[in-house]
Amino acid sequence: MGWFSASNTSSSSDTFTKQEAFLAIALATSAADGSIDESEAKGMFAYMLQMRMFDDIKEKQLSDMFKKLVTILENEGVGGLVSIAKSSLPDELRETAFSCAVDIAFADGVVEDSEKALLNELQQILEVSDEIGGKIIDVMAIKNRS
Repeated sequence: MGWFSASNTSSSSDTFTKQEAFLAIALATSAADGSIDESEAKGMFAYMLQMRMFDDIKEKQLSDMFKKLVTILENEGVGGLVSIAKSSLPDELRETAFSCAVDIAFADGVVEDSEKALLNELQQILEVSDEIGGKIIDVMAIKNRS
């Protein structure tokens, strides 16, 4: 049974803004191995700061957004969080969100089995082709070499 099986989907009627949906994918990836490593958190926020869709988001708004998503993660689990995110994430941001997830998984230097499993499922859920998914993984592996 995977992260996104029927028992792990959201029971909530929440919807996200595109920014929340994007951050939710990043947060789910960070939490996949059971903890959010400092390097993963830094990577998540560095990614957000580089994206135009976060230009108008103030620090307090980002903090509130993060708190909301952590609460949903705690109540609904990774699958529930991703389920809401997928339904709220515009199609044109799916490959970008997957790219961010892969970057975060590589950020601490070790991609745990739980993170690999999550990335495999995220690729399917976000409908990222094997060709594009493979390229993203290759580039992020190179980017995150120590």
